[in-house]
Amino acid sequence: MTNNQSVRAGICRAVCDALKPLPSVLAGWEGGSVAFGAVDDYSDIDLTFIVSDEVAYEVLYASAENALATISPIAVRHDVPPGRYYKLQDVGEFLLVDVCFFRVGALDHHLEIERHGHILPLFDKGEWLRPRPLDTEALTSKRVERLRELQTWFLVSQSFVKKAILRGQHVEAVNAFWAYTLKPLAELLRMRYCPARWDFGMRYLDRDLPPALYDQVRDLAFTSDLADLERKFSEAAAWGAALLWEVKSDPNARTTERK
Repeated sequence: MTNNQSVRAGICRAVCDALKPLPSVLAGWEGGSVAFGAVDDYSDIDLTFIVSDEVAYEVLYASAENALATISPIAVRHDVPPGRYYKLQDVGEFLLVDVCFFRVGALDHHLEIERHGHILPLFDKGEWLRPRPLDTEALTSKRVERLRELQTWFLVSQSFVKKAILRGQHVEAVNAFWAYTLKPLAELLRMRYCPARWDFGMRYLDRDLPPALYDQVRDLAFTSDLADLERKFSEAAAWGAALLWEVKSDPNARTTERK
């Protein structure tokens, strides 16, 4: 076991040892990179627990923080609902610990394999960690709603990028390009190639798209100057428009690579 693996295992063990005895904590698992077999030296530790509907979150976080403090002093804590990130002082620059609690009554426990991978169970006091079937009907409904929004808004919103470029506003143009062109483009590509994670934004994009398409998105994302941004914006906007047209004319069509 490498030093990084040893540290990860120690953190997981400490938090589990603190939370498992609590009657209000029903199950725990590690997700994130572990669930996709993609752990490396830069991976976070994603710890998730199913808890009773009545327990106060701060009681649970206090127990988790006391456990983390046995490994290292906590340098920073930051809430990113539904979880809380911790930066530990003595475990390296990149290793963040994300601790998340889902109540029993929550609609989504992030246990669908198609969306969240194969979790690593840490403990289960019942059968809480059985993989949940993907609610394809609900997911499809949200995807169709977003697609309709893009069909009316994508082309119109490209004006935000164009006018920032024409004004010579470099920073504003790059920001608009990402917000109104690249991110919707990624959504449209995911709707084709990984519909179960159509709403994951840029996360896991290298895993979810065919390599050639991922390379095309990657090349569009990096711009050297305003002229390069203008050229890549034109390509990306045209690609997005073509995808929207394909969906409108044939919902079952497969996308093609840019020529």
